[in-house]
This record gives sequence, C-alpha cells and structure tokens, in this order.
Amino acid sequence: MNTGQMLDSESWPSVPLGSIRLWDTHTTWNDLEPSKGAYNWSLLDGYLALAQAHNVDVLYTFGNTAQWAASATGQQCIRNSGGCYPPASIQDWDQFVTALVAHSAGRIKYWELWNEANAPEYWSGNSRELVELAQHAYTIIKTAYPAAVVLCPSSNGSAAIVEEFLNAYFAAGGATPADAVAFHGYVGSVPEGILYLETHVRAAMSNHGIATKPIYDTEGGWGMNSKLPSMSDRPGYLAREFLLQWSSGVSGVYWYAWNNPAWGTLWTSSGIQPAGIAYGQVHGWIDGATLNSPCAMASDSTWTCSFKRSDGSSALAIWNAATTKNYTPASEYKFYLDLAGHTNFVKGTVSIGYTPILLVATPIVAPTRLTAVVQ
Repeated sequence: MNTGQMLDSESWPSVPLGSIRLWDTHTTWNDLEPSKGAYNWSLLDGYLALAQAHNVDVLYTFGNTAQWAASATGQQCIRNSGGCYPPASIQDWDQFVTALVAHSAGRIKYWELWNEANAPEYWSGNSRELVELAQHAYTIIKTAYPAAVVLCPSSNGSAAIVEEFLNAYFAAGGATPADAVAFHGYVGSVPEGILYLETHVRAAMSNHGIATKPIYDTEGGWGMNSKLPSMSDRPGYLAREFLLQWSSGVSGVYWYAWNNPAWGTLWTSSGIQPAGIAYGQVHGWIDGATLNSPCAMASDSTWTCSFKRSDGSSALAIWNAATTKNYTPASEYKFYLDLAGHTNFVKGTVSIGYTPILLVATPIVAPTRLTAVVQ
C-alpha cells in the first residue's frame, strides 16, 4: 500500500496491510542526502518505526537522484532538475546505498531499483546506466542482508510498452541483479486488463530465462479518481483487481494510494471510503485461502474464483463484467458476503454485476465493518 504522508496527517490504516511502499513519502535519494555526505533520516525513521510497530514489511523504491550528484539536468525531471539522470559518479551512488542499507539495519525487506524507469520524467538515462546502478545496489543490499528481496525497476504504460522496457532492461544485463520483477498495474477502466498486462510481463521474463522469478505489482489501481468517478464502482474495481492478481500468482500488490486525495483514494480526512472498506473485506475473504483453480470467465462475462477459505469451507467469488443478472448458486452455497461487510442469505438466486460478492457454504462471521480513520 502506498501510504503518502501518513506520519503527520492521520492514524495508521484500520485495514490489514502486509507491506507499505516508500514512494511519495519524501524518502528519495535527494531527500535523504540533500548534500554530499549529509543525511536526513527523520522521515525514513518515522515510517520504519510505524512499520515495525504494526508488523508490516517495507518496500523502498529508489529514484530521484540527488541534485548535487546528478550527471545532467532537464526540465522533464519531475522531482528536481537532475532527479531523472544517473549520478555523475558511481561512487556517490555506492556511498548513498551503503549508508541507506546500514541505517535501515534490516528493517527494509523489499527494494525496488527505480520508479517507472521507462518514463523520462523519472529516468532519462539509458538501460545500460540503469543496470549499472542496479548491479551495484544489488551487491550492497544482498551482501548486508541476503534475505532481502530486490526488485528490478518498475515500468508503467500499456502492456506492449512495459514488455518493451523489460526486454531492453533484461538485454542490458538487468535480469541478473533482481530477485523479482516489478511492474505498475494501471490498466484503465477494465480491471480484468491486469491479466493481459501480466502476460506481457511474463513474456519478457521468459525471453530472458527468468520465467520462474516472482512478479510484483508495486503500484496500481484505477489511477486518477476522475478515471473512475462513480464512488459505487470503486469497491468493485478494487476487488476485481486484487482477486485476479491473487489468482494469477502475483506475489505482491501495492495499491496507489491509501490517502492520496486524487489517485485511488481509499481514505480521506472524513474517514475510510467504500473502496477502503472493500479492501478490508477482500483481505478477509482470501487471507489464508487456497485456490481450487484460477479465476475464469464464462461466455456471458461472468467471472468466478473458487477457493477454500482458511477454515476449510468452500467459497466462490463471482461478478459479471458486462451486465447485472440473476445467478443460481450451487446448493452448497447458503450465504453470500458483500464488500460492505454484510452476510446475507441466498434465497434461490442472487444478483451479480460489476461488484463481486462471495458465496459461502457456512454462515461465516464477516470481518468487522471498518470504522472511520480519524486523526
């Protein structure tokens, strides 16, 4: 989960989190080392302390070259005028990474080697230069903490654009200094598009002999709220994207963002949003569950995901991506859960549509409906 500026503005999320991603948290190279050899760890330490207190993992995303260290400047750089260029000296990079790894002292499990490196506003160097940074960082991180998981740089855009970036990066040597592959899962208004994007990510991996490495969606969601203006559609979008990525074997999914007021908003100062409640419900549906088979679509655009819940009981997540219709469940399913946290009786047929429901065989106590997060 991207958390934004949580330190100053609000309480820790009331939904279960497995990991937080440090990006848009003022913890980039330029923030942490504003001048050569002078470090400001205060915000980083705040997030690491929060993560430890709540027993969640941390993903640190590299990016935004320190202004003083940059090899060039350009107006396209989004953070500072040198932030999208490689450092002039690889020694400066090595010293920063070494200091960061030492200071974090094992409190960071996941390391993403650059943010959206196929976008010139974040990276205007070439693949070879990016691979050099990755090779050096990988060696430093893994030497200090062999159990750390290092992800390749993330990329964003259409499935073809992401595949093109990964092919170029891997061809330049980037397949080796990575334990896992990162991508950003923005797929427009149809959440099922995430599966198409994943096929292109896996194609690039297969092309370079790393098909068995894990993949992580390190930033995703519906994107700007203006792209999905209906508040009533947002819970369904979120649930479908999480269910599909869980089904397809994505090792980690980071929603963007918990408290960003304009992008994928799950929380505002007035409290948790319906999509934030839905996130908590989906977590309760699948936590500890085992798939019977991957989610699949029937000819009428009905999607089903069959699994065993953590208590061993049968469950079926179901929605229709095209319309609203009546559906007759198998006789074993006596109840269904909705994304608001309610348990309902099945009375012959159920209505299925854009927003998934969970058919269950036993009257499970639904996760407690989440209360508003207040400062």
